[in-house]
Amino acid sequence: MPATILTEPPAHYRPDPAEGASTVEALPGESAITAAWLLGRVPATVLPWPLLRAGRAGRGPGPDIREAMALLPSGVLASGDVEVHRVATDFVRHGHAADPRYARLLLHLVWRDDRPAAERGGPVRLVGGGLAPTVALEDTLGSLARLDAVIVRGPSGRSEPCVDTHATRGEAETAAILRAEGHRRLAERAWRTQRLAAEVGWEAAWRTLLDRALVSSAGRRAEGAAARVTVADAVTAAVAAESGGNDLVRALAKTARAAGSRPAVLLAPVRRAGLGERRAREVGWNAMLPLVVALAAAYDDLGLARAAHALIEAWPAPPPYGRTQALAGLVRVTPRDALTAHGLLRMQELWCTRGGCGQCPLSPETAG
Repeated sequence: MPATILTEPPAHYRPDPAEGASTVEALPGESAITAAWLLGRVPATVLPWPLLRAGRAGRGPGPDIREAMALLPSGVLASGDVEVHRVATDFVRHGHAADPRYARLLLHLVWRDDRPAAERGGPVRLVGGGLAPTVALEDTLGSLARLDAVIVRGPSGRSEPCVDTHATRGEAETAAILRAEGHRRLAERAWRTQRLAAEVGWEAAWRTLLDRALVSSAGRRAEGAAARVTVADAVTAAVAAESGGNDLVRALAKTARAAGSRPAVLLAPVRRAGLGERRAREVGWNAMLPLVVALAAAYDDLGLARAAHALIEAWPAPPPYGRTQALAGLVRVTPRDALTAHGLLRMQELWCTRGGCGQCPLSPETAG
């Protein structure tokens, strides 16, 4: 059987008016509800409109799911966000009702609508006067076990084709497929980096990559644009200092060559700039490595290409991504390196969200 998707939820206490005492009720974690949404497991019958695109998992402060798209009853295509909660009252309790970052919500997705009877089933009010419908999954699914089954097997009860991957191909082959997909994902990013550098120059390309990496790795901290520029300046100066001057590109190539298969060596200047280990790894993978690979390709530098390859192969796995949690559970893979983790991301982006079941590299039909 595939590994369970649900994490152990914290206890949720609700007063029992009849007994005047507190009872404990288990609720699903937000990550399980998010996985159900991103995998297309939320029944279309409970949605207020046809869903055209599930969107992507949010990173950093703001809604849990970004860039979803729906067809409104008026016939207008609407793009917006989805906020996920265990109970509906968390929307106000967490301060979202007064937060402009939540002004573009398409939907408020919860497990249980615990608001007073007069509000239950109604929308939540957003900053600026907008409204977002609230959908409670407990009303349709009824139990945590049912949510777990829906995530793993889908509304019809049939397993996804990739559920059999572990049994038919084995752990080693499954991991090899995912690592190959991780290589492809990084190669695509390096190709885009080379194109960007051709347009704006290497240092400007670096600043673009670095800013994107800092945005995506901000976590829950409230980091404005000005603060992010300060962090980027510190990181850039620390990396450039490795060459004994201000030549960022030369310094990055020099550090990559010296690192061998030790990511910590490449990340040392980033850590000296004040970034924590997890965020430094994200910056390294999403900004430093694509630039190094693009440099090696642009200048036919075989030595730099080999150094980059050694670093990529040795790069440690990032913290689990919410949007790949369900897929990892289906194929029973726990990423032990960055390539496997990013292979899961590429599978999710390229196949899972585009109706690719039975056709992706993990499906038995594609074996051989």
